[in-house]
Parts: sequence; structure tokens; C-alpha cells
Amino acid sequence: MNPTVKGSFHLRPGTNLIPRGRAGIVLSSMPLRALKVNTAAFELLQRCSDGLTLDNQSVESPVPVESALSLFDRLCRAGLLEWKPPEDGFEPFVSIVVAVYNRAGEIGSCLESLLNLDYPRSKYEIIVVDDASDDDTPSVVSQFDVKLLRQNRNGGQSAARNAGVAQANGEIVAFIDSDCTAEPEWLRELVPYFQDSRNALAGGYVDSYYRESVLDRFEATKSPLNMGQDLVVGSGEESDFYVPTCNMLVRREVYLTAGGLDEELRVGEDVDFCWKLKENGHRLIYVPKGRIRHKHRNRFVDTFKRRFDYGTSEPVLYSRHRAIFKHYPWQPSCMTVFFLCGLGLLGWFTWFAPAAGLIFLWDMTSKKRFYQEQVGIGLTFSSMLKVTASRYFELLYHLCSHLVRYYFVLMIPFAFLFPTIIPIVAALVLIPSIAEFFRKKPLLGFPVFLVLYLAEQMSYQAGVFWGCIKQRGFRTYRLVFATPGSEPRTSFFHKIKAIFGYAGNSAAVSR
Repeated sequence: MNPTVKGSFHLRPGTNLIPRGRAGIVLSSMPLRALKVNTAAFELLQRCSDGLTLDNQSVESPVPVESALSLFDRLCRAGLLEWKPPEDGFEPFVSIVVAVYNRAGEIGSCLESLLNLDYPRSKYEIIVVDDASDDDTPSVVSQFDVKLLRQNRNGGQSAARNAGVAQANGEIVAFIDSDCTAEPEWLRELVPYFQDSRNALAGGYVDSYYRESVLDRFEATKSPLNMGQDLVVGSGEESDFYVPTCNMLVRREVYLTAGGLDEELRVGEDVDFCWKLKENGHRLIYVPKGRIRHKHRNRFVDTFKRRFDYGTSEPVLYSRHRAIFKHYPWQPSCMTVFFLCGLGLLGWFTWFAPAAGLIFLWDMTSKKRFYQEQVGIGLTFSSMLKVTASRYFELLYHLCSHLVRYYFVLMIPFAFLFPTIIPIVAALVLIPSIAEFFRKKPLLGFPVFLVLYLAEQMSYQAGVFWGCIKQRGFRTYRLVFATPGSEPRTSFFHKIKAIFGYAGNSAAVSR
């Protein structure tokens, strides 16, 4: 059965269509991406300038709808295209499930926000599952016009959510935590994304409820529940995409078929569920809309203990889902430049830094020549310098972030034992922390932000290490390298081969 995809596809800002004979090129400058397409695809993309609806009834497509969707999905993942759901009053019945345990002081504000949603009250139900609370939570819930289910024993939030879904009547199930409040537009903004029949699950934006203390302001920008400002589509069993259950909507039929949340997991159950759906061929989406506000822990010990707990779940998840690895793009020129700059910081050979500069210029001019000869696009030196520097910094940021995320605790004793590496350790720490600080703009001074940032990294990596000890395996530390347009590569032979063969020249999409 062909998928039903209502709504319209639009070119992203900064995306240009360049005719080339009977075909054309789709070009984006930041980051630099170019894709050659045939005549039929180029004709479709031209119609996306004003918004193109791709369903069987409303478009005379020069290619089959499934083929067009495959192309458009690829362009959406590359950031060249975006899909917008229609605004036609799509209002399926939704079951909102709230699992709660001993939160008499917080559940009231949660339910009050749910009863004031900008969504027809006849089109949604609220199911509260009390997970055997021993405080006044049941009596508080009973004051609201909601359905209350009481568990005989405390089985955890996964068991409570599964019990709620079993009693749900909605086509779509929406999860929200009992220590969260929903904005009035919560359902109104997320439900329309189910008009793409391929979307089995949608996650929304998680904001911070508090802003008063230092930890509040840190959590407002660095909460692990906040998935960012970009729309993301996750599909394929190798994707590590997930959304947290505190703001998750899922088709009830899909949820039940997948067996629901794993009740054995007390942490990481949302990641496990999302990865399980993708392994079963389902498509997931995150939308930076549908805002809920989370009342996070705002005591230092509680906050970073929770980061430790999250870390302990990672080895469990990677042991369950063997197709998923941490990926890093293998670009030899970039890695060589980073390596030479590191040697330069050590002060061993002062000519290493100039050598890194020469490789950077060679890489930049090679790509400039490639775009000129293979794609037919002439780029100025200044524009090429800008996009190349941006690409290098992005890769450096991700590399440093990974090293600090998993190895910072080990860096500290090595820095004391070998003081000459202190500049490298400082660079590894400062590059991602400064980038995060300026990108997310927390209401904190940088020294305070840096201290909390490092405390978060140490707490999480301590949890990861402890989880690996318990799992008796360290697969979670494995980093898989991949060249653009190829499968991930890990062997030394493949890395050497990538160095001597210019990666990207034969790829349809070059970055």
C-alpha cells in the first residue's frame, strides 16, 4: 500500500536550483552540499519553490510517488528540503497517559495544563496511572476530570505507561511526565505530523520549567531531554535517533504491536523503545514544537546522580541493539590537520602547525576544483574558505565532544603525570564548551557554565563505565568511522585506502 503523505514540501532557505541542460543541481552553501538530479526530479523540485503536495490525488508527478518520496526524504535529511503538514483541522482522538508516583505537589499543575489544551475536549482523554503512591497523589488526581488507574504495586514508569495504553481508546497515545506542564498548543502542533502515514512516533520540544537557580539556568540549555531546535527524522536500524517519553506521541497500534515499553528498564526505556521501532521498520520524527515544560531536579547531587543513571543505561542499550554504533565521519585531511595541530600544541616541532595549514589549503582548493569540474559550479575563494573552515570546526567540535564525554576523567591524571599534554587537554575541553556556550546562550557566566558542563560529563561517563562493568562488555566505547557516501569502516586497511583515495569525489552529495 502506498504511503499517504499530506502536506507540502518546500525548499529550505538557502537552497538553490541550478539548471544544467535537461537536468539540474540542488545547491546549499552552509554547509556546502550539491546534488545532481535528473530532469523529472528537477521539475518536481522547481514546484517545491511554492510548496508541492505529493499525494496520489493532488499531483501529476513525472515519477512514481514512492520514488519522489524517496528523493524528497533524502533531501530533507540533507537539509535541502522540508515537509510541512497541512493545517486543515486534523483532530484524531488522543489518549494522554500520565504515569505518576508520589508527586502530590506536582501532578495538579500537570493535569490543569492538560485540561486547558487548545484541542477539542471531546477529542482527547486523560489517563493517570498511579504507580502505588503512598502519599496524597491519588486524592489530588481525583479532584480532576480524568480517568485514574491505580497499580497494586510499584512497577516503574514503563509498567505504568503500558497499563495506561492498555486502557486507552485513542488512535494516538501521548505521554507526558507528571512533573511537566503542557503548553496549550502541545497536541495542536504535534498531531498534524501523523498525516504522514509513515510516521509512527513524534516527539516534541522539552523546555525547562524553572529559571531561578544556577542549575535551573544550566538545565534550561543543557537538559538531556531537550532534543534541540532542528526537525529530525529517524529511520533505519543503524540510526541512534530517539525522543524522550516525557513528550512523545505514538500510534497506539504500533505501540501495542511492538510490545510497549520494556518494564525491566528503569532508565533508558524510551531509547530502547525508539530503537526497537526503527529495527521494525518504523519511521520516527522529532519536531521542535509542541512544547512542554519539565520541572527538573535542581539540587546538585540529584541532578548529576541522574546523569550518572543515564550513563549506566547506555551499555545496556548498546548490548541489546547490536546494529547501532557511534559514528564519526572519516575525512583524512581533517584528521591529519587535527593531528598536526595537536603536535603543534605539544611544542615538539614548530613546523607542524604550518603543515596543517598547507593541508587545509590543499583540501579547500581540491574541493573547489571538484565543484568546478564535476558539478559545474564556480565558488569564490572567500566562500570556499568559509564553508571549509565551518566543516573543519564542526568535525573538530564533534571529536572533542566525544573525547570529553567519555574520557575526560582519564585525561585528568594523564595531565598531571605528563604536563606537556595540558595544552591539548585544555583545547579538548574548551572547544566544545565554548561552542556550546555561544550556541545555547545560557544565562550564566562562562566559568560557571564550564564547571557544570564538566561535572555533567564526568557524571555521565562514570555511569557509562560502571554500566560497562555490570554488562561485562565495553561495546559502547566503540567508534565507527565512515567515509561520505559509503558504509562505516573500521579496519586499518580501509582507513589507509581512504587516505589515498579522495573521499567524496564520486559521491552524489559532497560536503
